Amino acid sequence: MKVLIADTLLPSAAQQLREAGCEVTESPALTDQDLPAALAQTGAQVLVVRSTRVPAEAFAGDDLALVVRAGAGVNTIDVQAASAAGVYVSNCPGRNSLAVAELAIGLLIALDRRIPQASADLRAGRWRKGEYSAASGLAGRTLGIFGAGRIGMAVAERARALGMRVVMWNRDDGLRAAIAQAGFELETEPLRLAARADAVTLHLAETDETRGIAGAAFFEALGRDALFINTSRSGLVDEAALADAVSHHGVRAALDVFASEPAGKTGDVGSPLLDLPGVIATPHIGASTLQAQEAVADEVVRIVRTFASSGEVPNVCNVTARSPASHLLIVRHLNRVGVLSHVFSALRVARINVQETENIVFDGGLACIARIAISAAPDPEVLRAIRAGSDAVLNLSLVPLGV
Repeated sequence: MKVLIADTLLPSAAQQLREAGCEVTESPALTDQDLPAALAQTGAQVLVVRSTRVPAEAFAGDDLALVVRAGAGVNTIDVQAASAAGVYVSNCPGRNSLAVAELAIGLLIALDRRIPQASADLRAGRWRKGEYSAASGLAGRTLGIFGAGRIGMAVAERARALGMRVVMWNRDDGLRAAIAQAGFELETEPLRLAARADAVTLHLAETDETRGIAGAAFFEALGRDALFINTSRSGLVDEAALADAVSHHGVRAALDVFASEPAGKTGDVGSPLLDLPGVIATPHIGASTLQAQEAVADEVVRIVRTFASSGEVPNVCNVTARSPASHLLIVRHLNRVGVLSHVFSALRVARINVQETENIVFDGGLACIARIAISAAPDPEVLRAIRAGSDAVLNLSLVPLGV
């Protein structure tokens, strides 16, 4: 299997893939504009990326079958174009959770104690102990965490160790029990949480629901002199509203992501937020500890090796959770050549589409059961034609789906 690694991964990942029999091309300097040509040139069946964007044009060829994002989110990949081309998209969720959580806590402490500013003054020869001794401290203060997934929970545990009161909001109710079991408080309204919090940190995926969640109303609800941290996605934040809150309401912000950050690994960034004294920043390094890179590299290898050996894709992101099929046709048959071809041909004549299929072979290899998810219920005449057209068809049953 041919693999193109279009980003910087630990050398161990490529080595393990080669040992597994893969033909690996490493091109960490590729940009999104370079990808289509590189994929065509290498004939890669698997593409591995970290920060490199994967545009729709990358899916124009016939060879690519799987894109692996060496990280948690897939917002840098045109997933819709991948799905239209029948290309799997997979990711490595949870492998860098601790790294992001550690950065968020580090930025929280840095904001409260104004560590970057104090260090800059001291390096410039200015001893301003009185000014930098006025930090509020974090113990007993309320941290509002938006997002109760792996990263949000890891931040919550570390904030509790600092003596903070933790209140969480999640975009759905699926984690309500987990939040309660972990001993944290749940707030059901985002603006109410912003109003209650002394500090806020975002750990959400960027979706239609969460995009721009930290907007003008959010920062209006957030108290004066509050601390704001974003190490997740820049699209969650209205940067103009944040700039206004920093400039006029005393909010201090720590950011690891920006709307204007370069697509590649190096480049220039010109966000107006960086000109504000109330903002400290890091260059999108949340997931970039050595521990996290090792964990992600191991997961990339596992995904590719599983796909190469079985055709299955761990952590797949773009396979529908609910089949569009309306009925399940169950065919018990002898294990002979052409039986399923006969069934599919009858369905084709009836203009019934096969959505999914699975053929289970019994011990001994003499008989099978085919489970065929189809777009519509066949007429009785079609079922009789299938049954009568082959003596290898032992039994048919039709099960409505979604009932």
